[in-house]
Amino acid sequence: MSYLTLEVEIDHGKVVPKEPGQLPQTGSGLLTIFQSKPNAQPQLAPLQALEALQKHLRLDAKKTAEWMTVVREARR
Repeated sequence: MSYLTLEVEIDHGKVVPKEPGQLPQTGSGLLTIFQSKPNAQPQLAPLQALEALQKHLRLDAKKTAEWMTVVREARR
């Protein structure tokens, strides 16, 4: 016995395979539904996330500039 896993989309209750060519002519199977969890916190734009991090770390303008320099150096 062999197994095949395909990525599918659900559109108004109908299961639509993303790669239908991989489906066999006949067969049976199980479907697992992955539901996204509701995010308790709203999504932040990158700049908003950076500002929130700076506030959390209590970085003033001088400390922020120093921190940015350290991050740039670490990426090299």
